[in-house]
Amino acid sequence: MKIRTLHIVDGESTGGSVRRARLGTKRNLLSWRDALYTGPVPRGLTHRRLSQLRSRFWNGKSDREFDQRDATLAHHANYDEIVLRFGLTSICQLSLIQLMHWFDKHSRDNTRLRLVSAYGGWLRPEQILQAYANRRPITPSQMRLGRRAWLAFCSSTPKALSQLLAGDLRALPEIRDTIAFLLREYPERHSGLSRLERKLLRTVDSLGITTPAVTVGTTLHSELVGDTLLFDILRGFITVPHPLLSVAGPFKGTPRNYQFNGSLIQITDTGRMVLAGKADNITLNGIDRWIGGVHLSGHHVRWRWDERGTAIMSQRDVN
Repeated sequence: MKIRTLHIVDGESTGGSVRRARLGTKRNLLSWRDALYTGPVPRGLTHRRLSQLRSRFWNGKSDREFDQRDATLAHHANYDEIVLRFGLTSICQLSLIQLMHWFDKHSRDNTRLRLVSAYGGWLRPEQILQAYANRRPITPSQMRLGRRAWLAFCSSTPKALSQLLAGDLRALPEIRDTIAFLLREYPERHSGLSRLERKLLRTVDSLGITTPAVTVGTTLHSELVGDTLLFDILRGFITVPHPLLSVAGPFKGTPRNYQFNGSLIQITDTGRMVLAGKADNITLNGIDRWIGGVHLSGHHVRWRWDERGTAIMSQRDVN
């Protein structure tokens, strides 16, 4: 008797690889498309309410973006095994722990869960088949850690993530880098910039006059994040009250449309001061950003990242 398998994958690219390997079809392939490292993920919402919130975050209007995805997930009991195919990047690991938390709450039989820790978008069909052959059951200790990590990510303070980072993560060793990535996205204590923001600003500064497309392309050589996030950061640098970047040549469009990607940009004097830690971007321009369940807003935030101490500091410690 053929085993009925549901493949839950980390995006359309991996889904395409699974289809080319003839392991999955539309009926048994579920793409988990949500870059959870950006936008609100507050604790205490049902999965449906969170899906609606995430849908509105991505498209601005409809709260139905994930309805079909969640409907497929709700019928998980129709399958003999469920294979979670998620790579080692932050976006993949956050989706993985979200699913572990969901199955922990909604499934009566988690012995059907299998894990493939590889980004399938880069694999050839024969490699996809080999990865499937090497799948491993998800253990109770992995499920417990996945649930703890998800609840810590959704917490309204970064304390739970910091505490988790200091604990035993051997059940899911890849989650360590994801937690470190998230904590370093908090505003740095002197500049008020996250790690990615500092990296983008340094790139523009080093290139002189360049384009957003070149800046993002250069950054993606060493960062496994979505390009949409990076372009949005660059747009924000230009549109804030005290710009960190400026348009360096004739430009008829606006930073909000795709033409911005090919425009000429350069760092401003304010941008150099902020990058050097001699001015604070949050004091100057404010912030409105979510990291999991933490909403950073206004011109004063409680939590900062201390690069020297490699730890989150409260405003009390900063002062």
